[in-house]
Amino acid sequence: MFLSHCQPDKKLTDHLREVYLFSQQMLKQVPLADDERETLEIVNKVIALSHDFGKYLSYFQTYLRTGEKSNNLYQHSFISALFAAHLLRDAGRWGLRASWSEFAPAVAYFIVLHHHGNLRDFSLDVTKSLNIRNQNVQESLYLRIQLLEKQIGDIKNQLAEVVDDLSPLWNQVSIPLSLEEELKDFVEKYIDVFDLLHRQYYFISKQRKPKITKKLYYIVLLLYSALIDADKLSAANIQKRPRLCVPEKLVDAYREQRFNVHETEGTDGWRNRMYQVVMQRLEKLEYERPEQRIFTLTAPTGAGKTLLALSVALKWRSRTEKRDGYAPKIIYALPFTSVIDQNDQVIREVFQQLPDYPANEHRYVIKHHHLSTIQYRQENEELPLRQALLLTEDWEAEIIVTTFVQLFQTLIGYENRALKKFHQIAGSIVILDEVQNIPVEYWALVQKVLRDMAHLYSCKILLLTATQPLIFPPEETVELLEGENVKPIDFFKEKTRVELQLLRNENDFFTSEEWARFFQNRFEDGKNYLAIFNTIKTSIEVYEKVKTWLKKCGYHVFYLSTNIIPKERKGRIEDIKQSIKNQQKVAVISTQVVEAGVDLDFDVVYRDIGPIDAIIQAAGRCNRNGTRKRLGKVWITPIVRNAKLESQYVYGPIHTKIARDILPEEPITEDEFYQLIHKYFERVKESKSSAVSEGIIQAMEILKFDEKGKVSSRKQPEYVSDFQFIADSYQAVDVFIEADKEAREIWELYNQKVILEKDFKKRFDNYLSLKKDLRQYVISVPIKIAKNLNRDFYEKTKMLYVSKDVLNQYYNEEFGFIRSSEMVDAWIM
Repeated sequence: MFLSHCQPDKKLTDHLREVYLFSQQMLKQVPLADDERETLEIVNKVIALSHDFGKYLSYFQTYLRTGEKSNNLYQHSFISALFAAHLLRDAGRWGLRASWSEFAPAVAYFIVLHHHGNLRDFSLDVTKSLNIRNQNVQESLYLRIQLLEKQIGDIKNQLAEVVDDLSPLWNQVSIPLSLEEELKDFVEKYIDVFDLLHRQYYFISKQRKPKITKKLYYIVLLLYSALIDADKLSAANIQKRPRLCVPEKLVDAYREQRFNVHETEGTDGWRNRMYQVVMQRLEKLEYERPEQRIFTLTAPTGAGKTLLALSVALKWRSRTEKRDGYAPKIIYALPFTSVIDQNDQVIREVFQQLPDYPANEHRYVIKHHHLSTIQYRQENEELPLRQALLLTEDWEAEIIVTTFVQLFQTLIGYENRALKKFHQIAGSIVILDEVQNIPVEYWALVQKVLRDMAHLYSCKILLLTATQPLIFPPEETVELLEGENVKPIDFFKEKTRVELQLLRNENDFFTSEEWARFFQNRFEDGKNYLAIFNTIKTSIEVYEKVKTWLKKCGYHVFYLSTNIIPKERKGRIEDIKQSIKNQQKVAVISTQVVEAGVDLDFDVVYRDIGPIDAIIQAAGRCNRNGTRKRLGKVWITPIVRNAKLESQYVYGPIHTKIARDILPEEPITEDEFYQLIHKYFERVKESKSSAVSEGIIQAMEILKFDEKGKVSSRKQPEYVSDFQFIADSYQAVDVFIEADKEAREIWELYNQKVILEKDFKKRFDNYLSLKKDLRQYVISVPIKIAKNLNRDFYEKTKMLYVSKDVLNQYYNEEFGFIRSSEMVDAWIM
C-alpha cells in the first residue's frame, strides 16, 4: 500500500482524492465565467491528482517508514511537477477554452513544484533539454536534475503497481486519458517537458502575449492557494464545514435595539441620516449600476463607519447570493493591530443576535493578525490549537477582521503561509477601513491589484475613511454617502466640533523645552489635554518637563507610546477613559499610537506637524462626541531637533513640506477639513514617484516572486517579495520586559515549554497557547539602543530579556524603555 502520510497512516490515493474534492469545492465558491471555470477546474484536477505523484517513489515510501533521507531521492515535488506539465502538454486533448489555456503546463508545473515552499522566480525553475544533456544546468535546478534520472528509473520499475493503485481514482474523477499510456510516455519522454516549459517561460518573460500572460499571476495564486489549503486540510484530517447564513438586516436589527433610529437631531440624528442616505444609495445602485465593483464611503470621524460598512456588506452579500448563487465572504481590513479589537468587538456584538453564534463563534467571525489569540469554536467544541491555527489562517469564517498586512501580503505575496487564503479573497467583499494609511508609493500597485480582483474575481471593494486618498480616479468609484441633494461634504459641514490651526513661535518651530514653556503659557485649568509627538524621544522629554507641574495643578498625567509594554499601555488607556468619564482633569503625553482606534475625547489636542490625514486623525480625539459647549481646539506645533523637523525623520521631507505649505495659520473649522484633505492628497500624488509600484507590477506579470537565497542591493523593486507594506524604519529587536510577577511566570513557561521542548509538535502547540500572554510584555527596540542588554537568551528565544533584577537600569515604569540621548536621533511611535 502506498502512503501519503504516517502517524496516522493515510493511503496516497485517499489523500489525492481529498485534495481534489477540497480544492474543487474552494473553486466553486469563486465567481467565474463558464470558459474560465471549466479550464480552471480541469487544470486543478490535474494539479490535485499529480501534486504528490512523486510519493510513489520507493525512496519516499522508505522515508515514511524509516525517516531515512540522506540521499535526497525521497524528494517528490520536482518529478510531480514535471508529470503535471506532461499531462497538460496538449490543451486540445482536454478541451481547454480559457484564453490562458496554452500556458496550463507552466502554471501546473510551477504550482506543484512549490506546494511545500514559497513561490520564487519562474526563471529559476526552467532550463532547456540541451543544457541537461550537456550538463550545463543552472545552479537552482542542478541538484534536482541530478536526482531525476534515478527517480524516473524507480517509477519505471514499479509502473504496473502505480497504475494499479492510481487507476481507480483516475477513472473516478473522469480523466480522459489512459493512465498507463501517459505514464509510459512520461518516463520515456520526460526530457521534452523541459523544452515546453522553457518555451512558455520565454513567452511570459518577454510579454509576447501580454493580454493573456498578465492574468497568469492571479491564475497561479488562485490554483496555488486552493492546492496548498486543501493539502494542509487533508494532512490534518480536517473536514470542511458548510457555509453559514447571515441575515442581510442584522445591523438594522442591532441598531433598532441599541439606538434611537428615529432621532433626527443632534449626533444621533446626524448618524441616522447618514445611514439612511447610504441605504437608499445601495437600493438605487442595485438597479442603475449592478456591475459597479469599487466604492468609497467618505464619512466624518464619529459617524459609526463600522456599522455602516458592515450593513452595506451584508446587503451586498445577500443580494449576490440571490442573484449569482454564491455568498461572498466579508473581509474587514484595518491598518494596525491596535485598531482591530474595537471594530471586532462591534461586529461580534452584532452577530450575538444569532441563536447559534455562541456555538459557532469562529465559523461566523475570525480575528486574524500576528498577535491574535488562536482559538476556533464550532458546534460548541473548542478545537485543538493546531487545527484552530489552520482554520484561522485559512480564513474559514463568514467575516474576517484582519490587518492590511495580512490582506496585501496575500494579494501581493509569495509566501506559502500567506497565499493559502487567496482563494477566500477571490469573490469576496473587501472593506478597507482607514484606507489613507496605504503608503503613497504603493497607490498605483494597490489600485491595479484591487481593480484586477474586481474584474477577474468579481470582488466588491469598499474604501472607508474620513480622509479619502486619491488611489482611484473619481470616475472608477462610486461614493455611497451621496444622494440627489446630499454629498459627504454636507455631513462634514454639519458637524463642526473642532477648529484647527498651525501655531509657530518666532523661529517657526519648537524644541521640546520651548514647547513645554509654550504649553504652560497657553494652559487653561480644567480642560483635558492630549499632546501627540512624532518621536518617542521628544514625547519622553516633554512628559518629564510637564508632569510635575501638571500634577500640582491637580491633573492625572499619563504617558502613552510603544515604548511601554502592551499590557501597561492597554491598562493606561482604560484608566484615561475612566478618569475622563469621572470628570477628572486629565493630560496625556503620547506618540501617534493614540491616533487610531483609541476612543478618547479631549478639549484640546496638540500635535507635531505630519501628514494631513494623520493630523485629521488626531483631531478625531478632540471634542469627539460633540458634547462640549465650545469648539475643541487642535493646535499644530512643529517640533525641531538638530535644525531638522522631526516629522521628516518619520514621514519624509515630501509629506512634511506639503503639510507646512497648506496648513492654515488662521483657525479653520471641521467643515473645511474635507477640502484640506483633498488638496493634500492631490499634492502628494503629484510629488510621489510610482517607480516602486511599477517594479512590483512588472514582477507580478512575469512571475518573478522571490529571489531565493540572494541578498540584493538593488534600488528599485524587481520581485513580488520586494513589496513591504510596513517599511522597517530602523533595525529593531524584540525585548521581553519582566515587569511583574506574571511576566516572570510567563517567561519561565516559555523557556520550559517552548525553548527547551524537543518535540516539535508540542513546542509549536505550547507557543500558540503562550503567544498572546508573552507578547503583552514585549516591545520593539532599536538594536543600537538595546546593544548593552544581556544576549544569553537571544540565540534560543530570538528576543532579548530584561529581568526583574536589572529592570530599573533599562525600563522606567512611567515612560518605558530607557533610551540614552547619545545613541539615536529619532525614535518613532
